[in-house]
Amino acid sequence: MTDRTLGEDGAGGPLRALTAEEGALTARYPLPAGVPDAVVNQYQLADALDTSQTTLANWRRLGLPVEVEGTNGRSYQFRLSLCFAWMRKREADDRTARLAAEDATQQLRLALTGGTVAPGAEPGLSRRDAIETLQLEKAWTDAARARGELIAAAEVAEALQAVFAEIRDGLDAAPDRLARDLGLDGAGVEAAQMICDDILEGARRRIADLFGAGRGTGEDGAAALDLCPPNDLGPNDLDRMTSGGDRLA
Repeated sequence: MTDRTLGEDGAGGPLRALTAEEGALTARYPLPAGVPDAVVNQYQLADALDTSQTTLANWRRLGLPVEVEGTNGRSYQFRLSLCFAWMRKREADDRTARLAAEDATQQLRLALTGGTVAPGAEPGLSRRDAIETLQLEKAWTDAARARGELIAAAEVAEALQAVFAEIRDGLDAAPDRLARDLGLDGAGVEAAQMICDDILEGARRRIADLFGAGRGTGEDGAAALDLCPPNDLGPNDLDRMTSGGDRLA
């Protein structure tokens, strides 16, 4: 690849053609628009890259491209486009390595504490970005709660418990009322009791399936949760609502 002759090298000749590797590097990290390429000495390069002579010396040891090696009585010469691209690539590599290290550290910390990465969370976030993400999630949660899309699990459990307690009490009393009002004999009362028990058992199983029983939120699962969608209840809560305290098998 032949570079445009936008400047003269230290010896007064035109800029040499870049190698394929150099051309790929400068194409990926080009000089800012309007900045011509040139061969410069180390003082000019330090000024152009806004760095120090000491840093340039360290960079040379790390592979900073040198156009002409310095000798006694002759200063180092550098191709501006190559050095700028090398610096930008080094910054990108350092950033990638830092993010990978942060991600590994986060994963190890979560593994040691028994945690998991939240759905949708992006690993490698800085502490500041993580805080901003949590603030946005809280704002969304508050807005969803205000719209009625999120309900406190304890409130749902309390409401359902009241409803199903009323239903359970009514079904429990139904055989006696049928005997009294309709004159059912003992066999009829027993049959009515079995029907009511079957209705309660069917309702309990249906609710358990609907609300995802088996996830296990503990004895006081609903009360232990903060905010959740209305269907986020545990099996123990559902069981207490439909059977007066007996747990699901």
